[in-house]
Amino acid sequence: MRNFKSLTATTALVLALTTQANAQEHQMTLAHVLSDQSPYQVILEEFKTLIEDRSEGRIAVEVQCCGQAGNETRAIQSFRTGILTGGMVGGSSLETVVPAYRVLSLPYLFDSKQQAYDVLQSDIGTEMLSKLEEFDMMGLGFGSIYERSIASTVPITSVDDMAGLKIRVLPTPGFVEAYNSLGTQPTPMAYGEVFMAMQNQVVDALEISPDAYVADRFHEATTDFTLTNTHQSTTIFVLSRSFWEGLPEDLQTMVQDAAAEAIAAGILVHDELADAGLETARAAGVTIHEPDLAPFMEKARMSWPVILDGHDDAAGFLTQIEASLGR
Repeated sequence: MRNFKSLTATTALVLALTTQANAQEHQMTLAHVLSDQSPYQVILEEFKTLIEDRSEGRIAVEVQCCGQAGNETRAIQSFRTGILTGGMVGGSSLETVVPAYRVLSLPYLFDSKQQAYDVLQSDIGTEMLSKLEEFDMMGLGFGSIYERSIASTVPITSVDDMAGLKIRVLPTPGFVEAYNSLGTQPTPMAYGEVFMAMQNQVVDALEISPDAYVADRFHEATTDFTLTNTHQSTTIFVLSRSFWEGLPEDLQTMVQDAAAEAIAAGILVHDELADAGLETARAAGVTIHEPDLAPFMEKARMSWPVILDGHDDAAGFLTQIEASLGR
């Protein structure tokens, strides 16, 4: 009788462990470089909540913030190899891998954040996301649009003040060319290195959105913020293609739906943080400048042919975008 009870207990334990193992069929590790208070974090945490609930534990998610998995270039490589399941990255950071995405680095491509949302959530955006499949990634959707302006230690009230300015830019060819055309000394640099570079006067300025400016405390290292809105910078929820193709169809549908809902939640938070960021900066004593943007646009758009040179797919997307905007 004792042996029977022991056998029954062992059988029950094995069944419990087997059930638990079967329930969690897929582990996702999602990464991003921003803070744990950022819209990136909101999107990925909301996705985690939705997919773990809807999959009834078949998918488990770990979110890594703050560059724990390395900078965006390293993260993108990890998405492609399957070391990381996915995460949030800037569209421009993908241009070194996906040449068509050079179009996203064109300064003043969009007139406003809303215009960028409208275009990227249309068939044009869907076609752009499909390009990722050629490079072992899957695009689940475009996320928040970051209106990138200039934070600096010197006042910038006209395009003439840009001459010789040492400014940190995203480490992508498109952003370097955009700021070259504005007469600055663009300095590509990983995001995690920028705050110390500002403190040590390695650079005089950085291009950044208002919410990130405050969230990462750059308003403590600068005195001025100039609303140039040079880039309506895109973000994308990316997955490893190998992970995606390993999911059964029902889980693929759940993942896609959860991603869409999480992105919508993140966009709302981002818009609120962007508005609040400027007010926080102003209250902290930062001087906010709103210059005439026409001279900035004229000079910056001179970089377009250089950025697109030799990249027919990117030029093709520009043609589509301009047509959709009636230009």
